[in-house]
Amino acid sequence: DEAPAAAADEAPAGTAGEVVAEVASETAPAGERKPGKGRGKGKGAGKRPAHRRSTRSEEFVAPTPEELEGIPSEGVRLAVREGLPVAGKVIGWNQGGFHVAVDGITGFCPRSSMEIGPPHEPAQYLDQTLHFRVLRVEEKGHRLILSRAAALREERRHQAEEMRKSLEVGAELEGRVVALTDFGAFVDLGGIEGLLHVSELRHGRVGKPADVLTIGQTVKVKVIKLGSGGERVSLSIKALEPDPWTVAAEKWTSGQPFTGKVLRKTEFGWFVELAEGVEGLLHPSQLLPGMGDDDPKLAPGATIEGWVRELDTARHRVSLSLRETPAGNPWEGVESRFAEGAVVTGTVEKIQPFGVFVTLEPGLTGLLPGSETGLPRGASLGKAYPVGKQIQVQISQVEPRRKRISLTLEGKTLEGSRADYQAYVKKTRSSTSMGALAAALSRLKDPSR
Repeated sequence: DEAPAAAADEAPAGTAGEVVAEVASETAPAGERKPGKGRGKGKGAGKRPAHRRSTRSEEFVAPTPEELEGIPSEGVRLAVREGLPVAGKVIGWNQGGFHVAVDGITGFCPRSSMEIGPPHEPAQYLDQTLHFRVLRVEEKGHRLILSRAAALREERRHQAEEMRKSLEVGAELEGRVVALTDFGAFVDLGGIEGLLHVSELRHGRVGKPADVLTIGQTVKVKVIKLGSGGERVSLSIKALEPDPWTVAAEKWTSGQPFTGKVLRKTEFGWFVELAEGVEGLLHPSQLLPGMGDDDPKLAPGATIEGWVRELDTARHRVSLSLRETPAGNPWEGVESRFAEGAVVTGTVEKIQPFGVFVTLEPGLTGLLPGSETGLPRGASLGKAYPVGKQIQVQISQVEPRRKRISLTLEGKTLEGSRADYQAYVKKTRSSTSMGALAAALSRLKDPSR
């Protein structure tokens, strides 16, 4: 227990500052990673943020023949000659770095060379046997300057080469989140990093990657794209999850009721979450009669109920309405349901300068022209027919092809209605046909005619 303290009191000759320069970190501390300008169109677009590096880097200094021969361990001598890593046990530390025993030889690893990133607390390394690269041989082979970071980098390069050989689109892998930016997360797959774009985190909307991921978190991902030589790897989490739009096609159809949560308001309406990953648009024209866009029922987070107007799973679009929506075509058979002259009850939908729009049933709206209301010129239609009021009206004309229904007030005589015109045409055609037939028979009976 007192070995570290004793080691800290007296550092051996050749401390970190005298022997080896501070090592550049290839992976910056998690807390110091700063978002790069990855959203731009330049060469660095979509790349991992750049990190600060030391002005000097680790360098291997080849030992002299005398230093090499002076190494008392044959295994260590071979490793130095061949550039192979050596195993060493951490026996203590001081402010500059760690004391390491390598097969009976004294070794020293600068603190900045212990990890690719920032080192852990020194006590975490004590009594651990780790792999190091020998940077320098001193004291005629009896002292070694080591770097664990160099060994780790070499290991990662080897892993990256092996990973690139086996990497293919569609592969499912486990990785560790090593960096977070505004546009995504970088995931270490084992020697090679891939970009997990924010749009590939979930089927639902994600504001920032940091909202759903943390540094060091283990995630399962799918490779969705590979650049030339496997240098750029695009990853996805949502590709491993069921597509919610497949379920949406089975759950919702046109005219079916829905319950959802208001997410946000835009200039063209409100986005409503029907299920995770499935959002629908509620257009202002589909609000309830008399409902304004500042209604508290439409505030973000509020739960609303309505009807699905249209569902397009291919384009991932859902059109919603707070007004009851017909399941089929409301204009089919409309003339039999709303015959001209029939008196029906409707609800005032909206007021326009030229008249009053009245909802007769879901999907069917008729127009009561201002001239048919009986109000004097200049009178307020809004006061006489407030939105939401139920009124009785008479069907004046139905035009299925043009999808128009004209209305008038109950009890008003329909002069020259289309129904009357059609009845007249039918009667006239019948009379004309019979008259022609009678004349022909008369001529046959009396040839003189």
